[in-house]
Amino acid sequence: MSGVAFSHVDDAGEQRSSRLRDGSTVTIRRCIAADEPALRAFLQALSLKARRLRFFTGAVDIATAAHLTAATGPDRLGLLALDERGEIVGHALCIELDPSRAEVAVEVADRLHGQGLGTLLVVRLAVLAERHGISRFVAEVLADNDEMLDVFRDGFDARVAWREGVEAVEFPTSAWRLARERYPEVVRAP
Repeated sequence: MSGVAFSHVDDAGEQRSSRLRDGSTVTIRRCIAADEPALRAFLQALSLKARRLRFFTGAVDIATAAHLTAATGPDRLGLLALDERGEIVGHALCIELDPSRAEVAVEVADRLHGQGLGTLLVVRLAVLAERHGISRFVAEVLADNDEMLDVFRDGFDARVAWREGVEAVEFPTSAWRLARERYPEVVRAP
């Protein structure tokens, strides 16, 4: 890892409000280390199925997962989505793998699945990553995680291939523009 892509992301601190398909509003902002307790509560509230799909096990150590998810550094960028009460309802993270690629992971509160929040989070991460030299996102997704695979395929024209027991996903960070064209009711210009 080169660890430089996100070392000077000053534009990620801004907050962006967006309206979801159900009419609710979320605010997306950069995740910071102080968000760890709220992230722990968010992850704890996820259904067992959601935890398994995100972490590949329902028996994930929530405290450790929250700590790693909230961690900051020059090789990682995390975003949070907050509902109108200020509670976390989504999280996205990308971790630089090399100077041009980063791994992306997303989690959305069970009650907001299908409302466009996963797409919004990936779009925002892709915009920021592209600005800082990351040209490709990759992800590993369980084969039965149809919703996340649909987000990647439908919104970003991701290539998906079965590899070593998981679906290996890859798409250019510039594909955020496709998502904006396909879902203008949810995705605004960056």
